Amino acid sequence: MISVSEGLKKVKEFFANLLTETSPFDSLYEHADSVQGTVEALSDEIHHYTERKPVKGDRVSDFEFEADKTKQEIRRNLPRSDLLMPVARSDLLSLLWNQDEIADTSQDVAELLPMLELKAGLPEEYQESLDQLAETLKASVEEYSELIRSAGEIIKGTSSNVETLEIVLDSIEDINRLEHEADKKTRRAIKSVYSSDTLEDIEKYHLIQIALKINNTLDHVENASNFIRIMTNK
Repeated sequence: MISVSEGLKKVKEFFANLLTETSPFDSLYEHADSVQGTVEALSDEIHHYTERKPVKGDRVSDFEFEADKTKQEIRRNLPRSDLLMPVARSDLLSLLWNQDEIADTSQDVAELLPMLELKAGLPEEYQESLDQLAETLKASVEEYSELIRSAGEIIKGTSSNVETLEIVLDSIEDINRLEHEADKKTRRAIKSVYSSDTLEDIEKYHLIQIALKINNTLDHVENASNFIRIMTNK
């Protein structure tokens, strides 16, 4: 038998959930801010790498850690029921996973960059392509941060106008376009590595993995934005 105190505790928890279940997006925005910080810090490190400056990755790691803490908090506080949430719990968790992968992959890149010291300099075309990839990644996440907030207004019901929906759809298309541009820059970077006569085989492998991993981070931005399209179309 449940005691009176236990019953009161459950009632308090129920009404506390009523206040939080309808607004999980505030924490999702906070998580997106940490993800954006991770990418911006990575972009700086990529530029340091192409300029042959030391790459430490501390700021990338710090932002990724903050994103991970917020992710765990969101998971811990999400109610098990979908009744009072603006979207299905499973949908929100899927979006969170896709969004968090941006930060995780950014940290992977930051850790990969200094892992092998090159004997020769970077091929000029590779260096240019990597710098461009860094800027494209940064631009795509800036666009994504705006996208998640506009989409949140629609999903929460605080905005149902056509203009906001158009902003969401335009942002998704912009991110898809940036990812397509990144694919071309990645291929250009890889081609320059294969055609190099000065790089050793292990160095070629290392540089190709860096380019592919940066492009993979952009893929996660695109995946998260396309998942938002699904959620706003429901």
